[in-house]
Amino acid sequence: MEPVISEMKKGVRYWWVLLLVGLLFVAVGIYTLFNPLSSFLALSVLFGCIIFIAGVLRVIFAVSNRRTLYRWGWTLAIGLLDTVLGLILLFYPKLSMLVLAFIVGFYLLLSGAALLTYSMDVRRSEAKGWGWLTFAGIVVAILGLSVIFNPLIGAIALVGWTGIAFLMAGAFYIVFSYQIKTLKKRLDDV
Repeated sequence: MEPVISEMKKGVRYWWVLLLVGLLFVAVGIYTLFNPLSSFLALSVLFGCIIFIAGVLRVIFAVSNRRTLYRWGWTLAIGLLDTVLGLILLFYPKLSMLVLAFIVGFYLLLSGAALLTYSMDVRRSEAKGWGWLTFAGIVVAILGLSVIFNPLIGAIALVGWTGIAFLMAGAFYIVFSYQIKTLKKRLDDV
């Protein structure tokens, strides 16, 4: 039993690191909510990075699975579009801020279409779960259309959701760090 307790003590020794992560996330969440313009610029750059990487990975996936994927050309087209959009967002951040909501809307719309295409592949292979993919594709496409038709609300929601997500993640890490600290105290008493 002693080796197990010794290993557990090592695992909970740095509980305070998670506390710092939580505090950092809370600070970023507050900053995001109270500085929406600079947060929106940072989001456009981050979004550009994510879309670029996702595009490159989708192109690789489509090309490497072209013989087995039904309608693999759609996956390739979406991957190429992601790559180009990601580069635009990275190299033109001011332009990106102007069109980010539209890009997010179109990205969601195309991602919904991709999910619908994947659901057809899953259905064709007679595997379970194709209905959930279809449902997710429809919901994501509808969300994309709602952002396209109301980009200001989409931009405000994007910053707001990001700030709230950071606050919630921060609160989670803070609570989790205190739970680990309590466990550390119990192990120290053993």
